[in-house]
This record gives sequence, C-alpha cells and structure tokens, in this order.
Amino acid sequence: MTAAVAQKALYEPAPVQVEFHTCGANEILLGGAAGPGKSLALLMDPIITQLYDEHARWMRGEITQSTGWAIHFRREFPRLEQTIERSHRMFRAIDPGARYDSQRHMWTFSCGYKLQFGHIKNIEDRFNYLSNEYSHIAWDELFEFEQEMYQYVNTRLRSSDSVLMKKLRIVAATNPAGNWVRDYFVEPARQGRTLLTKKILLDDGTEEARSRIFIPATLKDNPDAEFRRRYELELQDKPAHIRMALLYGDWYVVPGAFFAEEIIPNVHFVKSYKIPSGWTRFRVMDWGYKTWCVVKYYAVDTDDNLVCYRECNFRKKDASEVGERLRKIEQAAGEWDDKRDCSSLSGPADTQIWEQRGTVGPTIAETMADEGIFWEKCTKDKPSAIAQMLMRLKDRTGERPGLSWMEDKCPETRRTVPSIGTDKNDPELPEDGGDDHWLDCDLYACMYRAVVPKSNEGPRKRYPRDELEERRSEKRVRRGRYGYGSH
Repeated sequence: MTAAVAQKALYEPAPVQVEFHTCGANEILLGGAAGPGKSLALLMDPIITQLYDEHARWMRGEITQSTGWAIHFRREFPRLEQTIERSHRMFRAIDPGARYDSQRHMWTFSCGYKLQFGHIKNIEDRFNYLSNEYSHIAWDELFEFEQEMYQYVNTRLRSSDSVLMKKLRIVAATNPAGNWVRDYFVEPARQGRTLLTKKILLDDGTEEARSRIFIPATLKDNPDAEFRRRYELELQDKPAHIRMALLYGDWYVVPGAFFAEEIIPNVHFVKSYKIPSGWTRFRVMDWGYKTWCVVKYYAVDTDDNLVCYRECNFRKKDASEVGERLRKIEQAAGEWDDKRDCSSLSGPADTQIWEQRGTVGPTIAETMADEGIFWEKCTKDKPSAIAQMLMRLKDRTGERPGLSWMEDKCPETRRTVPSIGTDKNDPELPEDGGDDHWLDCDLYACMYRAVVPKSNEGPRKRYPRDELEERRSEKRVRRGRYGYGSH
C-alpha cells in the first residue's frame, strides 16, 4: 500500500482538499456550500495524515502494531450508512488486508491502525467515549452536534506514541448553520483561512498555543465539471435561502431562517457612510442585565428608509453604567445637547424599564434619565412589528432599502438577525429566545416608524422633524427631570 498508488486510483484531492489535509491547526473546519467533496475529504483525512505513515513504520519494523485510532462521528448512526458503504469500496482497495467489524463499526488495517464510526445522538451519549484514546477525531456535519458534545469528546484526543503524538488531529466538515459552529469557527474571521490562536497557561507556568481555522469550500472547488453543472442546476432551482447556504456557502442566511427570503446580505448590509445632517435619528433599547442589553441607533432618510448605523452591546451592566456609556458615545458623536446636558435623541425601549421589580429606588428609566438618556415606551405587538419589518425589507425600489444596517457597525445584528429561526408553532413569526435581542430592537424601530402598506391609500407615511416633535410632545406626561430629549 502506498499513498501515491491509492490516491491516484481512488482519491485525487482537489486543491481545497489538499489544503485541508496539509493544514496543521489543532482544529480544522472544512465548511460552507454543498458539493465540494467535504465528506470524502473527512473520510480520507486519517488515511492520508496518519495511516500511510503508520503502515510504512510497520513495514520497516519500527512498530509491531500501530496504536493509531481514528473515529468518525455523525449525530445519528443511520446518517453514516453511505459513508460506511464508501469506506468498503475504498479501504479494501487501499489495503486488501483491512478487516471490518460490523458489530463495532470499525476497520482494522494490516498495520493495526483502526478507524471507527460512531454517533452521539443525545447529550449523555458523549460519556460512551469516556477514557477512550483517539489519535484522529472527525465530525461530519458538525452543525448537528451540540458544542458540549464536541468539546467533551475532543478531550479524548491523545496518544502515548511519540510519533502519533505530533500528528493528532481534530477535523470537521459541515454546511452553514447559524449556531455555535459559526460563532466558534467562522465569526472571528468570516473570510476564512485565518489561523485563530490562543495561549493556554499550564500548571508548570509555561504556555502552549492552540489554534483553529475555517477553510471555506464551495461547489466550484469540486474538480468534476459535469457534477458541478448538474448539482448547480439542482440548487439553483431551490428557494433563495437554500441557494445562499448550499450553493454559495453563506453562513448568515440558513435553511429554516425566518428572514431567509427577505434579507439579502449585499443589499441590506451596507458599507458605512456618513449620515447627512438633515436625517432624523433615534435609538432603541432592548434591556437586559444577565442577558444582553442592546442599544441600536437608526437614521431616517428623506424617503423614510431606516438605516441602523450603530449598535452597542452590554452585559452585566446596571442602568447607571449603561447610561454613562451611552452619554460618552453620544457626546463623541455630536448627538448631545450640551446646553441642556442631555441626549439629543430619544426612542423606544422595552416597557420593563419603567417597572418597579421588587426593588427600592428609581426605575431603570429614571436612572438613565439622571444620566441624560431618555426613552419612550415601545409598542409591543410582535405580529404587527414583523409585518412592518417585512414591508421594509421587501421595499428595495429606491436608492436604499426600507431597512438596512451598516455591516461593520452592526456585527451582532449581522450575526444573529438573518439566521433567526421560524416559530415551530406559527410559521408567521420568528422563534423566541436565544440571540433575538438585536431583532427585538429592529422590531421596536419599525413600529416606532410604522409605515402604511403600499397597497393601502397614499404613499408611505413620513414624519418630518417638526411633526415628529409634535407627536412626541402629545405623549409627554412629565417634563423637566424626566422629560424627553429631542430628535
């Protein structure tokens, strides 16, 4: 058995697969679109990176039996059937002496090297691999697994063999998903091919570096032109969110996302630009302490389109701390009324900030007012808010869409909103919970600047600065210390 003969006959890696096999990061994700040969690369990785060398050591008499042991995971075992069938076609050709144990779902090669297929359906199944020792761990469709499964089983990566110890590998392949996989591998460097490192302090006082990397791959990376053409034809006929995820490898518009058909990344997420002085501005807040507190700033152009030009994210900060930070941000941005020593902006916030929740003292709203930050009560009508947001997203007839975000100023919005799932009990609504704080701000903003559907009478309703001030003054109950700032 030689690497050259086996590869030429059975597996000739495309450039992106070669990049995957030769990468030396501690954790490697080959991810993105469907069709570039991710699963095949994952199956062959232990063969190329460990088995060939172990077989050569065995042939030279350096070892009597390899202790190398690879394991290849899927979330549910039936999903491994095609992979196992492919392994039978390839592994017997690579090594005629290889044996397959159907009870243990494991190959044993002539030199003793083992490759096993496993699954972790439920979170407690991770303990099935307790105390095991693996030199190679592969995760197929990583997005299906929970992060705790991934992290726990990866602790089994080890070897007492000094040669294998230098070749230990954790590799994964997956299609796009808006979960922890994206946050861990993709979000820190969206373009991919960037080595992410962190230093680990050991008990002896020394440091060791750990690294991970995302290698993007799309259908274009598959060298089979006829396969590419036919598979592209199949994917081009699918809904937009499926095309974006599986054909183009977009991690931020994923199958099942509520806004998959409406949010177009290169339309709704725009490059930063200077907001003209005549545009109305306001801000929105979704309060949280243990969860995220999100404050987003919006500008309204002359056609009543909204653009979110800034987001601020806080965690475990009390109302005074958030208010003080917003004061500094707005002062630096020229959004502060120095004469009145308060913000020039206002806008809607969740009604909970006016509630007394078993505490003595001022409410969150009153505490922020002491810092010169004023709020208005938001309109909490989620179905109506969703309808408003969808109207704005679909309105792309003018110079700007009805709702857009400055991408580099709103990274968490970019990460979360396009991949919010659909409510399993009501397909007309997005799912609640999780990272929906940034979406909630957008919904408050859309209700604050509600528009009349174009199918109804008249054009979109507009609120010039004077009229907006008039509207706000009608709502004021108290002035002075707890009055509202102006737009």
